[in-house]
Amino acid sequence: MRKIILTVAATLAGAFAQGAVTLFDFETLTEIKAAPKGADGSRSFAVESAYATSGSNALHWTCTPWRKGLNEWPSFTLTAPVSDWSKYDRMVVDLVNLSEGGDPFSTFIAEKEGRIQNGLHATTRLPSHGYLQWIVPLSNWPKTANPKKVARVHFFTDKAQNFNVYLDRVTLLAKGERPPAPSGIGVGRDLLPLMSARVAAAECECAEVRDGRVHLESYWRFREACARAGQDTSKMLVGTASTMVKVRPRAAFEAAPAQAVAIRLARHEKEGVQVIVAPGDADLLAVTVTSSDLVAKDGSRFAASNVKCAVTGYVNITNPPPYRVGHMAPTNSPAGYCRKLRTPELGWWPDPILDHMGSADVRDRDAQSFWVRVTCPEGQRAGLYEGTLTVSATNAPPVSVPFRVRVNAFAVPQKSPLPLAITFWPEVNVSQDAAWAEETAELRKKADFPVNAWKPNRLAWGDFLADYYITMDSLYGNDRQQWDVLARLKEQGRLGPFNLGYWSYFGNGPDAEERWRQATLPALKANYEKARSLGILDHAYLYGCDEIAKEYFPNIRKAVETLKREFPGVPIFTTAYDHEFGVGTELGCMDWFTPLTPRYDGAKAAAARKEGRQVWWYICCGPHSPYANMFIENAAIEGRVLMGAQTARMRPDGFLYYEISIWNMRRPLSGGPFTDWNPRSWTSYHGDGSWTCMGPGGMPLATQRLENFRDGLEDYAYALELERKLAASRHPAGDWAKRARDLLAVPQDVMVSMTDYTDDPVAVLRWRDAMADMIESAE
Repeated sequence: MRKIILTVAATLAGAFAQGAVTLFDFETLTEIKAAPKGADGSRSFAVESAYATSGSNALHWTCTPWRKGLNEWPSFTLTAPVSDWSKYDRMVVDLVNLSEGGDPFSTFIAEKEGRIQNGLHATTRLPSHGYLQWIVPLSNWPKTANPKKVARVHFFTDKAQNFNVYLDRVTLLAKGERPPAPSGIGVGRDLLPLMSARVAAAECECAEVRDGRVHLESYWRFREACARAGQDTSKMLVGTASTMVKVRPRAAFEAAPAQAVAIRLARHEKEGVQVIVAPGDADLLAVTVTSSDLVAKDGSRFAASNVKCAVTGYVNITNPPPYRVGHMAPTNSPAGYCRKLRTPELGWWPDPILDHMGSADVRDRDAQSFWVRVTCPEGQRAGLYEGTLTVSATNAPPVSVPFRVRVNAFAVPQKSPLPLAITFWPEVNVSQDAAWAEETAELRKKADFPVNAWKPNRLAWGDFLADYYITMDSLYGNDRQQWDVLARLKEQGRLGPFNLGYWSYFGNGPDAEERWRQATLPALKANYEKARSLGILDHAYLYGCDEIAKEYFPNIRKAVETLKREFPGVPIFTTAYDHEFGVGTELGCMDWFTPLTPRYDGAKAAAARKEGRQVWWYICCGPHSPYANMFIENAAIEGRVLMGAQTARMRPDGFLYYEISIWNMRRPLSGGPFTDWNPRSWTSYHGDGSWTCMGPGGMPLATQRLENFRDGLEDYAYALELERKLAASRHPAGDWAKRARDLLAVPQDVMVSMTDYTDDPVAVLRWRDAMADMIESAE
């Protein structure tokens, strides 16, 4: 708390920077005329004499709380009065937010021509009812932006919910110059009262975090519940939680006392549960969870070797991300709920599953998760098997819990029921971090640097990814194919789609086509021939023109027509922004389109399919909540609902994801359960582009998010199996067929829409088990 007060005081007492250049201050008539003004359905602008940090005026920008149909990215652009920014190392923006915090505030700094997204990008998060002096580093310009030719400064937000901002005094600083402190009539009148209230609120908040009150309340509730269930709570507390729930070890958590554990799954399927362990009156040492063999009434056995129990690991999130997260809130709607947004908490979050750790100490009332995975072998007889799960510690009596596994009388496929195009190519992200970029240049020379350390184990990584329905693949580059891995997956019957190489559109000029052919075709042809020689060409596609705008469609079309002549039968694939999916557009020659999930339109997709195209969908750093995504702070269930229920209802032809292995680490993960793994992945996001971790010796480690991704695909496999049974039914108008169609439509207690869906694991399992019952009772 003392640090917060001193920071505020220093900001107000600081001197103006010497030699700083003010870009926008909204004081002169010229600046006021150039400022955005007026209002539309999603935003409003006005230069007002309030909350100014310099002079008397500031730009007041408000946004209507985002809902479907409104602009997702309200924005405005100012023309830079200074074009050469090369001698400056920071841009300073004064911001005052009069609403609840959490909304992102972002900028692109770009040249006059080209996409604004080619510029230098930065994002922060607005404080609650407070002042923020946002300092944007200018030290790591992307190759697509020249700091000597700056023309546009673009500000925007993303699905804002509480956006009521005053912006003032945008300033450039050279190295060594101090940021200017607030001054003028607005400081005493507007700013100081606001900041005093903020300091008081922060003081209360810090005290709550420091005391650990919320976690202690959860702990004591859990302990009382375990005592009522008959556990000796002086020694060890044992509970259970769904794998669709994130149980934070030192924050509010929920777990049920462990009285019995039940899992239901099909052959080839993997399903799991969390065992939650907390200490009683003393720390617990070397805690393990083990399974007995499980036995059916007829004597059939489900081997304990099919049950793997691993320690859940935690990553420490210390910086606020540029997004908020969703949660289910009760309403009077027919479904009884809707999705609301909130600011994610900092601190320790569960993510990696530490297969290399056989046991863990559990201390200081931590709620430690153990991840129990059950795999059903191909030949396992259908039926109910019973045994025990046992939680042991070296300094406490063991606790045994009845454990039941029910095996369904059908199987899920060995390869993904939904076509996937997912990059696994370990890399670091150095954008906006010049020091990290410089350090990684040296780290790349070391064998234990994670982007190198996986390669000696690439066959193991290939098998590991296939266990999660993912084929080792890359959307980008032309030399990343791991041919031995692909051939191995073909032999195993687990090979999915893979990319022959990335392609872009033609440039302009008389020799544009020839230059494109020389730069693109040789590598693609070599990969085409290699795939044909291995007998896997029927799994290949050609991905290119990643998120390209409409103005380039004529150039894209020329490239596609050439590719089709050179590589007959290989689907051409893109995320270019054609939201008609080729129907009546210049990209009717494209085979596969992939919009972001919010831009997926079922009717338009159906029209495209009638013309022979496929329409997939994708996520990346967007969309943000309330749409489903897989950031570390998002509810674990979101990945499962996206790949299962939402896919079953909306029926995309496939799913694309740009990268699952951004590893901003100097060396493989070590320690645990509280690990040193860096949760930051792409820019300031946590887990975006990073669903895997690297363990000791380069071994593959999954995350809870990757587990839920696969579980969702298995839910979708149930839907496809039920659909096949329905198509074969001899009584399509009967009660069984009607119930099957209702389940395939996905019940509202699971999903109302792409933005309203459940957080309740019970609802998802009820839907899944109902489909299993229908499959088993089919004629």
